[in-house]
Amino acid sequence: MDASTDTPAIAADKKAPPPPKQEVHWHKALFWHALGFITIVMVLWADELFNLGHRLGIGEERDANYLEVSAKSGVVILLWMFSAYKIYLIVSRLSYLESFLHVCAWCRKIEADNKWLTVEQHFAQQTGVKASHGICPECAKKLEEEYSKPSS
Repeated sequence: MDASTDTPAIAADKKAPPPPKQEVHWHKALFWHALGFITIVMVLWADELFNLGHRLGIGEERDANYLEVSAKSGVVILLWMFSAYKIYLIVSRLSYLESFLHVCAWCRKIEADNKWLTVEQHFAQQTGVKASHGICPECAKKLEEEYSKPSS
């Protein structure tokens, strides 16, 4: 354990495989949503075709009214399409928001799996690559200008 961060140090000789990426799959949510609405439509038609209420002893014998069940099915299908679109929008937005990388505004640590890691630890955990430090040309130029100024 590294005392300064309370996180396990990554061994220099081992490359840790990156963890599996967590993704929200909107098509799975829509599959289960569709299955529920298809079941509702099937029960509507089964009741109309086989008079299920009467057969189960909870309703009266009645004549089939295909126009009424068609209208009910149409309303259910419209509700299905509207709610499927809303689910798609919500899950897409959730996927977008979960793709953000949370960075502390003060110490620049990164949140990963409810742990706050340094940038170096995060990249080592995600890619298995060890971090090295250097200085970019812009910072080098600023540093050179700062040190070349005469002290007053």
